[in-house]
Amino acid sequence: MTAGADSFASGLFTRFDRTFLVCEPTLRSVGVYRQYAGYARDYGVALSVVGNKVEDASDVDFLREHVGEDLLTWVSRSAYVRRAERGAVEPLSQLEAANRAVLAQLAVAVDDTVQDWDAFARHAHEFHRRNAVAWANDRAGVDLTAQIDPDFRLGPARAGAPSAATA
Repeated sequence: MTAGADSFASGLFTRFDRTFLVCEPTLRSVGVYRQYAGYARDYGVALSVVGNKVEDASDVDFLREHVGEDLLTWVSRSAYVRRAERGAVEPLSQLEAANRAVLAQLAVAVDDTVQDWDAFARHAHEFHRRNAVAWANDRAGVDLTAQIDPDFRLGPARAGAPSAATA
């Protein structure tokens, strides 16, 4: 997603198990974090900050001061990324070891995040209703909120996917 609050218009921000905000140790960047976090907290969005372009302990301290416990980890400036941005894309194994460890930490954080299927459905319904009333009903010429099936349930077991025992 792009930086900022664009995803809040559609409800996109509620469609993920966990959101990682990439935040540089600058006032401008932590300002975007504050805006995003303010919206996301109202919806129970699991949110973690990944510091970016961190050069020293003062950068980490700055991020901790401004994002608090949301700071999960950080990456340093990377020669690998710079080479990739210049067109020399190398295997991920060439990424600096410390930055590869950050990627592993992000994977663990995602795997440890509980999926709240009921919240996903509730938020999808809410944003569908909101957009239908705000503009879509007029454009379609019908009440699009009638598209919502109140009996439909999200989730692997609910959607008819085979369970581990039957797969």
